[in-house]
Amino acid sequence: MVQKKTPSTKITQLNKGAMKKVMTVGDVFAVGYGDLGSSIYYALGLTALYALGAAPIALALAGIVFICTALTYAEMSSIRYSAGGSTGFSRYAINDLVSFIAGWALLLDFVVTIAISAYASIPYLEYFFPVFQHTEAKIIGSVCVILALFVVNALGSRHSTRFSWILTLLIIATQVVLVVVGAIYLLDIKDLVHHLKIGGNTLWSPSWSDFWKGTTMAMVAYTGIESMAQLTAETKKPERSVPRAILSAAVVLIMMYFGISVVALSGVTPQVLSTTFLENPIAAIASVLPFGKKILGAWVSLLGSIVLIIAANAGLIGASRVAFRMGEFHQLPGGLYALNSKFKTPVRTLGLFAILAIAVIVGCKGSLVVLADLYNFGAMLAFFVAHLSLIVLRCRKPEIARPFKVPLGIPVGKGRKIPFSSCFGLLATFAVWLNVIIFKVEGRYLGFAWCAAGLILYLVFRKKENIAPITTLEIEKIDVPGYEKTSFKKILVPTRGGIGTETVQMACELAQLYKAELTAIHIIEVPFSMSIETPLYYKMQEAEASIKRAEAIARDVGVKIELDIIRSRSIAKAIVDIAKEGEYDLIIIGSLMPEKHVFFSPLSPVAEEVIKAAPCKVLVAYAKPSFLVKKENHILSQSRKS
Repeated sequence: MVQKKTPSTKITQLNKGAMKKVMTVGDVFAVGYGDLGSSIYYALGLTALYALGAAPIALALAGIVFICTALTYAEMSSIRYSAGGSTGFSRYAINDLVSFIAGWALLLDFVVTIAISAYASIPYLEYFFPVFQHTEAKIIGSVCVILALFVVNALGSRHSTRFSWILTLLIIATQVVLVVVGAIYLLDIKDLVHHLKIGGNTLWSPSWSDFWKGTTMAMVAYTGIESMAQLTAETKKPERSVPRAILSAAVVLIMMYFGISVVALSGVTPQVLSTTFLENPIAAIASVLPFGKKILGAWVSLLGSIVLIIAANAGLIGASRVAFRMGEFHQLPGGLYALNSKFKTPVRTLGLFAILAIAVIVGCKGSLVVLADLYNFGAMLAFFVAHLSLIVLRCRKPEIARPFKVPLGIPVGKGRKIPFSSCFGLLATFAVWLNVIIFKVEGRYLGFAWCAAGLILYLVFRKKENIAPITTLEIEKIDVPGYEKTSFKKILVPTRGGIGTETVQMACELAQLYKAELTAIHIIEVPFSMSIETPLYYKMQEAEASIKRAEAIARDVGVKIELDIIRSRSIAKAIVDIAKEGEYDLIIIGSLMPEKHVFFSPLSPVAEEVIKAAPCKVLVAYAKPSFLVKKENHILSQSRKS
């Protein structure tokens, strides 16, 4: 009876070290706000489309949910073992399956962030290029943006925190100017209060159902919190720095968003904001200011486009980070996040998510509403899991250290309190997610298709790796002294009659694996009693036959090969000299496999000499002479006798 191997719950991996901790509270705030602050550049129009004059209230309600979510992320990020956003939170608090669901939802979230940010960046360029008023031109422009970002990231461009600071300061300064100037010249408190009514019969007043739809759309305005949580591994004193940065960004963000929405609706009607300026709502404020329209209009359009392109880039980087993190815990196949040998970047991951983002834009035909629904499907699921993780961890491990702890808890047992904000956030995010799957057809079908594909991939991969799918995988990282990843650029293989076939085949396959240059040589050893140029007809025949075999094998494997026949007094010395002059990384040399136990070295004298004097690694390939080569040697020997 065959006994099945029990799926593993604990594995051992090499310790590759941790990322260098260089970021401060301010750096995390700058990176996060640069991402968070971009959302209002498209979310305001989407919110006004349904909430009309009550858009500020919708944004404020969504902001309350966001504050609850920010508190949850702050506490979970402060716990030492749960870093890495909602996928890390749930892995530590619950298990790997729930962690995968959160991570897979986040990948969808990042795909849509790339798509919606890239697409929304194009309408702001209408100020300079009127051709972008057409939907087809916007789609083509957004596809070009995504492809350009893929190329930049694939080549290894680095994003500096100094640049994040400059961008964040520009965003905040521009938003403050728009709010202050707009409040002075446009704001009418009496009209504003009158227009905030819900359920009325005016053009400004939405129905309650439309208002809640607007509130759902307003949730899109608070993207980017995950990008801050993902920076835990790179931050100094992350247990304190990351929570402070998250909460600071949340407070500033809500104040700015409420102020901008109030000013925008003081300058234009919600109908104009949700039609003419649906895709570039911030430009609406600049268009109605009593002075500086041209300067502010150009500046808002330029900054808006830049900010959104950078947000799309942050989404692309965020997707690769999450995929790498999930791969590290064996939730995704290694091929999805492997680094390119030339550029040292996750080219496959970047390419995959760039293609998916383009497919989403083209499939949605540039509809921001559909993109927002799809975003809410992934984001609300991830936020729901984050809230659930905090609640479960408060119940299971109330004793663990929490440098930041969410206040106002609900007692649920001895020494256990569940934060009220997490309970509210859990219900609110689940309600928004339910709204998407019940009322939003595209969001429902695309979202569930994404989840189904992910779960199949996860279960099949875990089964193949023989790792239990519903568990918290323990990973022990160990140091292995002297271990280095093997990499070869130039391989040298001497061909030698009867043992050449298997040796050359191995050399060709290694050259293909490492994308290395391959050179095959056959050395004719000329005795000292003869001139080095003495014609040796039969040895030359043997050399040519050997070289031809090497060429044929290389062609069959599919690698390029350089061939050469060399005369020398010593085979071993010639091999070593060529290896030194050509700066080869590896020599592959054949040696006959001993047929019986021997009390002396099983290596051939040539192999022994090469190993002692070689300037690089030497791989000895033991082999038995092949029948065809034996036959050829027999024919050659018969020719010599005749």
